[in-house]
Amino acid sequence: MYSPPPLRGQPVLANKKVLLIDRNQPTRDVRIRVLQSHGVEVHAAKDLPGARFLWQPNVYDLILLDVRRHLPGEALEFYEQIRSASPNEHFAFLVGPPVYLTRRCQKGLVLIDTLLCF
Repeated sequence: MYSPPPLRGQPVLANKKVLLIDRNQPTRDVRIRVLQSHGVEVHAAKDLPGARFLWQPNVYDLILLDVRRHLPGEALEFYEQIRSASPNEHFAFLVGPPVYLTRRCQKGLVLIDTLLCF
């Protein structure tokens, strides 16, 4: 089970709200637990229609979107729709496999998702 490293004071992510969009249930569940262990309030959707239903302007500090499991253009269209409705929205696209769930790199460092932030 993942446990965050000890921190002095309040965690940086405490009391932040994240909308997580990930079609893979096991991966989504682990990501939720990791974020929650850092004090993040997570709302999760298994697909883009579900995310559109949950999304409201200026509610989330970050929208995390796993783009690997969507048809080409779907994620970009979702991003453009949200940005046109709320230009200050923060996005991070999860573009690589969540290797922290499956393996360790050769030097023993645990890797995290690859993020492409806008």
